[in-house]
Amino acid sequence: MSKNADPVPYVRAVPLPSNILEWHYVVEGSPDTPYEGGFYHGKLVFPADFPFKPPSIYMITPSGRFQTNTRLCLSISDYHPDTWNPAWTVSTIINGLLSFMNENTPTLGCVNTTESEKRILAKKSRAFNLANRTFCDLFDDLSKELRAQLEEEALNAPQLATEESKPDERSRRADGLDGMASLAYNVIVVAGVVLLALAVKAIYGLMLSRRQFFIIFLVLVLAFCSVLYLLVNNLVQTPTIHRGSRCVDAVTAERPHRFTPTYLLIIVMSHSNDSSTRSVIRDTWLRLSAKGPSQVRHLFSIGTKGLSDIELKKLYDEQEQYDDLLLLASHVDTYENLARKTARSFKTAIEEVNFEFVLKVDSDSFVRLGSFLKALKDIANPMLYWGFLDGRAKPFRKGKWKEKDWILCDRYLPYQLGGGYVLSYRLANYIATNADLLKYYRSEDVSVGAWLAGLDVKYVHDPRFDTEFRSRGCSNQYLITHKQSVTALRQLFTNVRDLGQLCTKEVQLRASYVYDWSALPSQCCTRANNTHIP
Repeated sequence: MSKNADPVPYVRAVPLPSNILEWHYVVEGSPDTPYEGGFYHGKLVFPADFPFKPPSIYMITPSGRFQTNTRLCLSISDYHPDTWNPAWTVSTIINGLLSFMNENTPTLGCVNTTESEKRILAKKSRAFNLANRTFCDLFDDLSKELRAQLEEEALNAPQLATEESKPDERSRRADGLDGMASLAYNVIVVAGVVLLALAVKAIYGLMLSRRQFFIIFLVLVLAFCSVLYLLVNNLVQTPTIHRGSRCVDAVTAERPHRFTPTYLLIIVMSHSNDSSTRSVIRDTWLRLSAKGPSQVRHLFSIGTKGLSDIELKKLYDEQEQYDDLLLLASHVDTYENLARKTARSFKTAIEEVNFEFVLKVDSDSFVRLGSFLKALKDIANPMLYWGFLDGRAKPFRKGKWKEKDWILCDRYLPYQLGGGYVLSYRLANYIATNADLLKYYRSEDVSVGAWLAGLDVKYVHDPRFDTEFRSRGCSNQYLITHKQSVTALRQLFTNVRDLGQLCTKEVQLRASYVYDWSALPSQCCTRANNTHIP
């Protein structure tokens, strides 16, 4: 259990020396919020089997946002083990809490207060924390800093008192509203009393018995009180405490992005027992671009449902070392589930990082990353679907890829072959958003083509994608080449690094084709031998 290596602004966190499962944190109020200037102490209580299960989250310092010393219901807390992601770290959790704190969304354990009350509590937070021995012991440097601030402010108390005696515009506005409400209340009461007196006088002039007069008078008084109550109740609003409110299930701020934004996100399809291939990929083609994470970032997608504790521990150790695994807690890695895994990978990736384009690639593909990135920028489009396109393939009726549920037509709809293809963020987000409504076919690349068929997609067929079910050979024009062994991945990397080209000798094992957009899809793709098409 460790805090993320990347420090989070406005956050400090340390474990309790006597109990590694209890971490204490301090979040500093964000600028331009009612919490600015405040320091909020809280704790995370982790279960013994963390990171398999989420922690309990508490806030100790009064903030005006959360109840103190109360378990908070967030999708990153133990209230929602179903949405917990084992890849989340202490930093991720506290960053999510800080983001949610700056919202007004109610949840179990929150309180509803005015901005003025929050600002007052922010000013009082330093003195409150310094009275807490645990806070002072764990955050000694911060305690000294806060104590020095308070002592300096005490010396300048007369000046501060003068400045603070001047209400800001927000306070004056609030006071004005309160004054208007009070004036309206007084006017209503006076007018009501006058009307009641006139009514009594009019009734008294009627020839009524004492009993009749008393009944009518009582009805008028009750009516007057009821009207007065309704009018006053609309003028005065009382803050409410959400102790019994339903826990919020999906709040964007609760799910902070794990990574900084990137231009191209690479999702490499992998599985739990393939750590050796992941190591080779990290050491070979992922090193072919000098661009930083703002331009390109990679994640290995792995389903973790049903794995043993030993297998999970190996993955978490690998995650701790490289921080590049996209762990799908609700997914079982099987051939039958590849289409579902693709959709879940897009959905989870969108929660983890902002990107403009995503390259889905198999672990036995080699990518000339530098050249690939340059080519992508040349054809970038917000509806881009880029790869090696096939529009004439017939559905498999037997074997591992048998499609018993394909009923759309006697051919597959045009799709980019699965060794590697690129989607824009908009298309990936469309799939992620509608994942529960989509039809999942046996082949994931066929599924993606079917999902996008009704959209205004920018199809780009590129013969430089050698991404069919077996390689067409070796061409120095290739951007991606599929069906490569671990040994071949190393050799191709050596060629690019030392020779500046993919192949020591170009070889064509199968002919390629240029997609014919003027023909019917079933006649789109005529292979041409003895051509220069890569």
